[in-house]
Amino acid sequence: MSTALIFALVATASAYQLLADTTEVSVLAVVVLAALALVATVAQLRRLTAADAGVSLTSILLGAAIPLTGPLGAAAVGIVSQLASARRRARVATVFNLSMNGLVGVLGGLAYLLFGGHIRGGVLSPLDTIERELVPLAGATVVMLLLNTGCVSLMIAVNGGPPVFVTWRRLVRQVGRTYLGYGVVGFLFAVLWDQVGLGPATVLVMMAPLLLAQWSYYQQHAESVAHERTVSSLVAAGEARDPIMRGRNERVAKVSELIGNELRLSPPQADALHFAALLHDVGMVAPVEGRHTADDGRQKDLDRIRRHPHRGVEMLRSIEFLGDSITGIRHHHERWDGRGYPDGLAGEAIPLLARILAVADTFCALVPRVGVEPTVEVLRARSATQFDPECVDALVAIAESAHGFATVDIGPGDAAVTEPAGSGPRWLDHDLPEVSDLLAFEAGRP
Repeated sequence: MSTALIFALVATASAYQLLADTTEVSVLAVVVLAALALVATVAQLRRLTAADAGVSLTSILLGAAIPLTGPLGAAAVGIVSQLASARRRARVATVFNLSMNGLVGVLGGLAYLLFGGHIRGGVLSPLDTIERELVPLAGATVVMLLLNTGCVSLMIAVNGGPPVFVTWRRLVRQVGRTYLGYGVVGFLFAVLWDQVGLGPATVLVMMAPLLLAQWSYYQQHAESVAHERTVSSLVAAGEARDPIMRGRNERVAKVSELIGNELRLSPPQADALHFAALLHDVGMVAPVEGRHTADDGRQKDLDRIRRHPHRGVEMLRSIEFLGDSITGIRHHHERWDGRGYPDGLAGEAIPLLARILAVADTFCALVPRVGVEPTVEVLRARSATQFDPECVDALVAIAESAHGFATVDIGPGDAAVTEPAGSGPRWLDHDLPEVSDLLAFEAGRP
């Protein structure tokens, strides 16, 4: 099916080029750009794992190929760039990458022509260069960005990941600025090759900018990986301390992301919510101060629960990239009626990220015990008392999609997950509504 689609688009591109009288394609440009794209992909494969999502020099070279070679040449550059990975990936992944890059090249080239783009032949004035190359290429770059990230999001969803639109938004905000910046570099490459007349010598002139662009991406990628590893280590420490929370943070993060998408959070808010959801219970690893006898283990557990938001903030406040997540972590057990902890905030005084986490927390705690429909009824019953009504409505809207993320397979070592609150002296699940009520009662709040 993918092959048939590529052939159809190639035929469309060929017909369009004929009708637009832009049939001149530089075979030399195609060969040089395809060779560079192949080298760039080989370098990327040696630096990044197959699971890493990002952009590479191929994006620059596709941008340069469009005004130099049109849709057909751009498709060739995109397809050749993926040949190096054929032996290192499964057949399905190889076909997907070849198809995606071919589609990106063809549709990007068609978009460039539809926006009035100029393909080689004749020197343009500076104003004409802006009007007939820069502006159309900017539009084509946006089209390629959306298509590239959309294809990846679809593949992730098909393989059991989040819904397409959720992943799409995340990928666009992760790589959007880099991708658009690469488009500018591709434009400069095309201008030097064609308008200035450097031809293949452009590679030598642009080598430094190309390497700088790739180095910048690797630095950004390395920083992102470092952030994720830091968070993963903290999450693992928390889950080792409390068996009830095993896997819960990841599930809460996924459900929170769906709620945040329903509420149309901005990209920075969505990023802050992601880290806050993963780390909101990290304070549970801190030991409880004071002495407790063997008979008051339950009170020790309640003390640990009551103090964990504040302790989590103390543990994380020095980590700079978590700055926007801290308030969500501190206040995720506040209640809409003001009976929560640690500060007794009420209503919209509670930060939005914390309100989302509160709903997602309870959803993930209840669904494995009672199922989706009873959980939704509990949340609705507590709307405007324990939970923000808007966040509850958002959760109800995506409940069926969130079901798969909140469900956990119960094994022999997970008995504590299914124990109801109060069934034993230890390991209370503090995300259950009855535990929230118990702590509100003990705090003496009306």
